[in-house]
Amino acid sequence: MKLQSLFVALILTFSFNNIALNPTQAQTTTKTQVSSESSIDFTNLTRFLNEQNWRRANDETRRIILQATGRTSVGWIPPSDLQNLSCSDLKTIDTLWKENSNGRFGFSVQFPIYVDTGNRPARLVSDDAFNRFGDRIGWRKDGDWIIFIENLNYSINAPIGHFPNPRPEYSITGGRLLYSTLAGRMVECNLVTYQR
Repeated sequence: MKLQSLFVALILTFSFNNIALNPTQAQTTTKTQVSSESSIDFTNLTRFLNEQNWRRANDETRRIILQATGRTSVGWIPPSDLQNLSCSDLKTIDTLWKENSNGRFGFSVQFPIYVDTGNRPARLVSDDAFNRFGDRIGWRKDGDWIIFIENLNYSINAPIGHFPNPRPEYSITGGRLLYSTLAGRMVECNLVTYQR
C-alpha cells in the first residue's frame, strides 16, 4: 500500500511539473513562418521587427532578398535578378515592415515618396529626382548620400520610408537602377497602384 501511494505521488508530481513547464516552453517557442511558394523563412525578420531591432531587420531583409533572387553567394543583386523576387515574398516583407512600424516603414511606404519626388517605376528619370527621394527618406544628408548600413537611423523616429534599405552601400548608378526596378516590381505585384 505504501509503495502504491508512493507511485501515485510520483505520477502526480511528474504530471504537475510537466504542466508547470509546458506554458513556459510554449512562450519561448517562436512560430516558424516559411513561404509555401519559395520556402523563404521569415521567422527571424518577424522576430527582429517585433523587437523593433531595425538594424537586424534591415540586414535580414537584405539576406531574404538575396536568397529569394538566388544571389546569396554573390552578395549583390543586379536589376535583372530582382525581377525574380516573387510577389508573395515582396508582399510579405512589406507587410511585416508596415505592421511592425505602425505604417512608417515598408516598400509601399517608400513608393509614393519615390513618385512624388519625380521618379518613375521601372524607368530611370534623373539623378536629381533620385536625390530628392534620398533626401526625403533620410538616405541623404547635407546634400550627399550617407554611408549606408552604418549611418542609417535605426530608430522608430527615422524619416518615414527610411526602411527597408537592404543595400550594403550606395552607388549612384546601381542604386538608382536597382530601386527603379524594385519600384517597377512593386507595381507588377500589385503592392502599390500607379497611374501612368
